Amino acid sequence: MTTPGGHPEVLGPDTPLARVLAFCETSGHADPAGAWQELTRAWNWAAPLTTAVPRVDFPGPVARPVPGGFALSGQWRLSSPDGTGPWLVLPLAPARSGDPDLFVAPSRVLPGAVRVLTGEAGPDFRLEDVYVPAGFVTHTAGTPLRAGDAVFLWTAVTGLALGAARRMTDALAAPTGPELAAVLHDERLILAAVLHGGPSARQGLPEDVERRLAARVGQAGSAVHQVVAVAYEHVLAADDSGVGHPLTSLIEAASPILQQVRYVMELLPRDDRTSPRKAEPGDDRRISG
Repeated sequence: MTTPGGHPEVLGPDTPLARVLAFCETSGHADPAGAWQELTRAWNWAAPLTTAVPRVDFPGPVARPVPGGFALSGQWRLSSPDGTGPWLVLPLAPARSGDPDLFVAPSRVLPGAVRVLTGEAGPDFRLEDVYVPAGFVTHTAGTPLRAGDAVFLWTAVTGLALGAARRMTDALAAPTGPELAAVLHDERLILAAVLHGGPSARQGLPEDVERRLAARVGQAGSAVHQVVAVAYEHVLAADDSGVGHPLTSLIEAASPILQQVRYVMELLPRDDRTSPRKAEPGDDRRISG
């Protein structure tokens, strides 16, 4: 991710987190879909997760676009028989330049689909039309994030979500729009205060600051989803179909950010101290095998 100007500045885990928040909030407001693409093309946030190996001696795995995400089908092999953790990265093979090629699904899609074919490597498994939300997709070509970069991802995604939600409040009539915009403004100010003068993700946050950041990320995510719920209600009240309403296209453009912000701390957790909950992974359209 780069800032505009004659000498672009790369924003990433080495950037002070307060600057990451400010830049991503502005980007999410200006162009939610473009900002999400820029983040996922620049940084492979799924790199710390367990990655399965696509089977190339069969027709390669494919991802079929569907509303809100992708339907993923194919055969993979677990890299180890020792387990996967709660999330599993399912790559396409071969990777297609420029297209998203890493799909993250909860490991619970595996029971019933796994069959052991070898005693040394992990088992092979086949999936058919597993729904993966667009917010759980990234690119091999992105620079891999480290497990310790989690607070960068939390901050970036939360900033994008706050910006996208603020864009929605712009389209809501008074007094609802200004009232919700004020809530988002407060969340942004509190987050900025937590991060003010602080280091980058790779420099490391003090433990107390990391705890406060984790708490505020959860609060900000709740505020964002409140805005989205009101926006949906506004669309339905204006037009039963929602087709052609400006908020409809805006919600669709922001959907990957909204999908990930709900689970960003579970997808890339720092440690148990900052994990806010132990919910079943997924989103409003639950991933199923």
